[in-house]
Amino acid sequence: MTTPQDISRKHAVALLWNRGVLHWKLHEGQKKLYDSYTNSTGKTVVWSCSRRLGKSFALCVLAIETCLKAPNSVVKYVAPTAKHVTMIIRPLIRDILKDCPRDLRPEFRSADKIYRFPNGSEIQMAGADNGHAEALRGGSSNLCIVDEAGFVSNDLRYIVQSILIPTTTTTRGKIILSSTPPLSADHEFVSYMKEAEYRGNYVKMTIYDNPMLSPETVQEIIDELGGVDSPDFRREYLCHIIVDEEHAVIPEFNEDLEKELVKEWVAPAYRDLYVAGDIGFKDLTVFLFAYYDFRNAKVVIEDELVMSGKKMTTAYMAEQLKSKESTLWTSKLTKEQQAPYLRVCDNNLIVINDLHTLHNLHFLPTQKDDKQAAINNFRIMLAQKKVIIHPRCKTLIYHLKNATWASNRKTYDRSPDAGHYDAVDAVVYLIRNIVYTKNPYPNNFGISTGDSWWGSNANNNSNPVFNGFRNIFTVKKSIK
Repeated sequence: MTTPQDISRKHAVALLWNRGVLHWKLHEGQKKLYDSYTNSTGKTVVWSCSRRLGKSFALCVLAIETCLKAPNSVVKYVAPTAKHVTMIIRPLIRDILKDCPRDLRPEFRSADKIYRFPNGSEIQMAGADNGHAEALRGGSSNLCIVDEAGFVSNDLRYIVQSILIPTTTTTRGKIILSSTPPLSADHEFVSYMKEAEYRGNYVKMTIYDNPMLSPETVQEIIDELGGVDSPDFRREYLCHIIVDEEHAVIPEFNEDLEKELVKEWVAPAYRDLYVAGDIGFKDLTVFLFAYYDFRNAKVVIEDELVMSGKKMTTAYMAEQLKSKESTLWTSKLTKEQQAPYLRVCDNNLIVINDLHTLHNLHFLPTQKDDKQAAINNFRIMLAQKKVIIHPRCKTLIYHLKNATWASNRKTYDRSPDAGHYDAVDAVVYLIRNIVYTKNPYPNNFGISTGDSWWGSNANNNSNPVFNGFRNIFTVKKSIK
């Protein structure tokens, strides 16, 4: 009987090749990328990766595995240029194939840029330049890869949607877009990054996720690029999207500020509750549920309600609003529900009237004048850390991070969740309608009876507290 100790490394490698298992060739950082693909339930997976992580190597491993595991599988592999295919991708594949058994080894057809495997599977490769990607049109594919997608100079979305996606219809194949963030925040790959992050099909790997780089090497890279705060280091090695501040709606809400403001918050004993919403039917409808922590001077956003589509009727909206308010603001001890001090939304008077007359939900139309000033005020509050956002407010967090101005500077660009970053308007309405001077605490809050001193005039009839106690506890003489 053969034991594991009897199996030589060469024999073990051959067994793994025959089973189409190659991820043992990856380091720990690359394995996280690999796992993000194998565990994803979405159609499109996006990898945002630091330089020198070895993302192209991981992609080539996935491509070869796909071809080995099932006969007649097809992988379509797009690189930014035909030269990229020749100078980078082919050498990586040759390196991976060094220990491949001869009977499994594919043949490369240079005229077509195709690796043809003995089991009938293929890796079809093309550059995205000069229309070369059209060579991948048609047929079916089990996996499509766009390597360095942030540096495909033209028509990335066209290549993905018109050339690649149709080939996956019958196979239920997936698509991987992998890249370091592009130089421009306007590149189409950025929108794919945002879409994937919103849908949970996004993985980001920075220089600190690369186990192959020593701390000394990392520091050398930092020094070469001008420090950790330099745009080049942040983009190339921390995978930040470098957005021009004039293009970003809320530039203050960066990753560092997000870590400080997005957290759970202990509710105070007394608070005024607020609901603020931006109503849209074609776009998203977003309501935010918040309170003002008077003692700490913090606006605390507890939850959100996001709706869209045909089901978004006034009746459905009212039902969801009541349910959310009941869940958030009903005391577990007394079972009493605290009502909002104020509900406010944009000036959709028909919806406001219906919510009031039909559903007993009272909203006031917000002021909408001087939008830029209102946004600036919110930005200042964020910078001063006067806003707390609960982690479950995923749409709000996503919109604050990614909202960009349209060219007219009056509206926002369209967001990948079929809206126009509507949560930004909802939070601006909230901030401008909170009554910051209103103290929700009672006058005697925090004063116990043990701390009270009645003084020499306690019997004075003018002391209302004394009179109240006297009326309760004085025993009156009976009249005989």
